[in-house]
Amino acid sequence: MFLSKDKKMPVKKLLNNLSKSIMLRKMEYISDQQGIIRRYQREMPGWNIHLENSKRFILESSKLKKKGKAMVLGSGWLLDCPVNELAREFEDVILVDIYHPKQIQKKLKHITNVHFIQADITGGLIDLAYHTLNSNKKNFVKKFFPESKSFSFPISSDVDFVISLNILSQLNIIITDYAKRFNHYSENEITELSATIQQSHLNSLPKNKSCLICDYEEELYDEENKLIGVNPLIFLNLPAGNFSKKWNWKFDTSMTYRDDTKTYLNVIAIDL
Repeated sequence: MFLSKDKKMPVKKLLNNLSKSIMLRKMEYISDQQGIIRRYQREMPGWNIHLENSKRFILESSKLKKKGKAMVLGSGWLLDCPVNELAREFEDVILVDIYHPKQIQKKLKHITNVHFIQADITGGLIDLAYHTLNSNKKNFVKKFFPESKSFSFPISSDVDFVISLNILSQLNIIITDYAKRFNHYSENEITELSATIQQSHLNSLPKNKSCLICDYEEELYDEENKLIGVNPLIFLNLPAGNFSKKWNWKFDTSMTYRDDTKTYLNVIAIDL
């Protein structure tokens, strides 16, 4: 079922969405999403290369797929998604995110085969983590870890093309960053949690129907462009897929993401 573009939202659903919005603000997801567009405006030259690479790969991956339903997981601001081209190619384009910017909903209102679904792409882990942490901080790992392995986002078998759009390294961050605030968890526990969330997402992508684009590693540079560190962002082995492409994303050259440090991201796109 799609979210209607013209029907009024039921009161129960409205209250549920309001509750989710409050939770996401407390977990700083919405402020992070708003920060993305501001960073893009500051870093446009470096970002545009990454965005165009993403769009081209998606269209290349779409060529051999059936042209019924396409689903974009992590649609967000759609900076990296060729949504107009997909809307022309496919009967329906389903945009999935836990929060859709109002500007994007308004912008695409006239495209009748583009539909918005508000959903947690972790399959409910964000909600579980939020409520578990706020009710039982010290036993979070003991309670949350076993349950987290059974969560995944359900994708209907009638979807012909699934795009995981620059979110694999992000799905865990909203949970792990929130968990870190409580100072009860080791780095090994945080890494294990990240790997579990990422593997769950990867497992949910249907074979020979999917396109995965993700940043897998960050490179840190000083003011003189000297490499001073490299950190992994993906904590599992990515599949080879049918074909793939890699590139470097100049994510932050103005050193506002980290003080006195430029951040570049290594990105991989895989046709699965």
